[in-house]
Amino acid sequence: MAAFRRPLTTLALSQAIHKPFIAPQAPCSMLARTCNPDTVEKVTHTGQKYSADDYRRVRFLGKEKLVNSHFAIDLIADDPVVVVNAKSIWSNGGGALGHPRVFINLNKPEIAICGYSGRKFIQKTFYNEAEHGPSITYEEYLADAGK
Repeated sequence: MAAFRRPLTTLALSQAIHKPFIAPQAPCSMLARTCNPDTVEKVTHTGQKYSADDYRRVRFLGKEKLVNSHFAIDLIADDPVVVVNAKSIWSNGGGALGHPRVFINLNKPEIAICGYSGRKFIQKTFYNEAEHGPSITYEEYLADAGK
């Protein structure tokens, strides 16, 4: 069986020897473990940014680091406030997404935030458009969550 494997190994080695090696143009050097400081690295939502001599930058040799520029915390902050007529409501996030039904009291004159989805709720008597921004009704919220 070893005799059968030897020609395949020799064939594979001979093909590898005759292929010219072209070094990729990359911002990092694997051997020196240094990176070109002129390349701009995108920062993630957690603020992760590797230093110029960090070995973990090897993952991005010859390719660009893809970072979503729309961070979830910013998207939640842009959501409109849900204006409610009742003193307490429930939020469930739209079904089977890992968000249980949470009951929220709206007795205080401030925005109440759902601990799971980050959705903002306020009682209609305390709502001020200049202070709290755009709004939707609770019925619109339920219709949107049901989609």
